[in-house]
Amino acid sequence: MPWQQYVADVAMEIDETTGQLVYREVVLTVPRQSGKTTLLLAVMIHRCLAFPTRQRVTYTAQTRSDARRKWEDEHVAILNRSPLSSFYEVRLANGSEAVKWANGSIYSIASVTEKSGHGDTVDLGVIDEAFAQTDDRLEQAFKPAMITRQQPQLWVTSTAGTMESVYLNGKIDTGRSLVGNTSGMAYFEWSADPDADVDDPATWYSCMPALGHTVPQTAIAADRMTMKKADFKRAYLNLRYE
Repeated sequence: MPWQQYVADVAMEIDETTGQLVYREVVLTVPRQSGKTTLLLAVMIHRCLAFPTRQRVTYTAQTRSDARRKWEDEHVAILNRSPLSSFYEVRLANGSEAVKWANGSIYSIASVTEKSGHGDTVDLGVIDEAFAQTDDRLEQAFKPAMITRQQPQLWVTSTAGTMESVYLNGKIDTGRSLVGNTSGMAYFEWSADPDADVDDPATWYSCMPALGHTVPQTAIAADRMTMKKADFKRAYLNLRYE
């Protein structure tokens, strides 16, 4: 979808002087069912196959079991149906799950602890569903594991959380403050104006980049009739639950 292409184009921007990635960190917050999983999978595959040296990619979600379920049921399942299915092998053993590519690159999952990434170097770290993180322990684990790598990136992605989503809320505040400034962070946010009419389809189209592509307006209208207003705003308008 256009929004996915836009994020990929900006996040993968190359500095013409150095030939290296411009951004060391990418923060993305979008409504649910926008196509974030598909984008992340493409980014991780690109990292494993398009870079000149073997790469290590580590993915996390709310919990390790959530990461395993997403990895096995969605990521690996999509890969197995793709033209790339002959270029890797899948390691399913509990605790050492990984997609091992023929060029030596590895895509694995990690626990949601401060020890995640310790002992290994990481080229691309992904903290998905960041709303569930109540502190920055994952980032504290990932960034030192990336410090010696030539072109590392940390991706932080999520739909809006609650007041308890301390880590994500901090990233949103930082990202908004850096808009218009030169920094090492690429920040993307699709959310509605908090004062906009929740029932107006124009509000939905203002912040739901998949609406009209993979998400039909009729489905959103039906959910608006049955969901609590606060839940609807968080899921579909990407507004913090307070």
